[in-house]
Amino acid sequence: MRPVIAQTGPAAARRVLVLGLGNPILGDDAAGLAVAADLETRLVRQPQPGVEVRTSARGGFELIDLLTGFHRVILVDSLTVPEPAPGRIRRLGLDDVAGSARLVCGHEIHVATAFDLAARLAIPMPQTVTIYGIEIADATAFGEELTPRVAAAARELAERIWTELQVRSGEPGADFPPDGSDARCPTATPGETTIQECLLMGGPSEDNTS
Repeated sequence: MRPVIAQTGPAAARRVLVLGLGNPILGDDAAGLAVAADLETRLVRQPQPGVEVRTSARGGFELIDLLTGFHRVILVDSLTVPEPAPGRIRRLGLDDVAGSARLVCGHEIHVATAFDLAARLAIPMPQTVTIYGIEIADATAFGEELTPRVAAAARELAERIWTELQVRSGEPGADFPPDGSDARCPTATPGETTIQECLLMGGPSEDNTS
């Protein structure tokens, strides 16, 4: 990943972080990392003011360090659920991230608890949080390659996020996803941390019903 460059001016006040989560040696579990890598390549070619991309193999307390100081964050992780449709892309709520190994960790705190703790400690955290999950069939098989359907979903999601970043990066106060996108989400409440929850329609998987 590129070194983080300190920013000043309006962009610094409205910084956006895309955080890809996953384990690089567990096959499809690296779906979030693949999305981050794709976006990082795009940013090298076409920088977006105030936008950064990072990766992590952990969640819990580490999320506080990774997210502090950003206005918006987009979290991307693999998702293991009963009867999965590998490659299906979901947009999740902060309290509804079951299936994400990094955001619901038996050995560390839940992502929602991390935000609550940060608020109690007066640590500045993102006001808008978007969480994407890519459904996978197996998060335990060793390997450094994604299966074809999950790889296609990672490319699709990176393209969606990139479009959102380009459309919205220059509009203060605008929320993800952009108007007219193919997602169903609740209306954001100004001045509060917004956790957007919806199911993306379309995408690489045909089975995109709740």
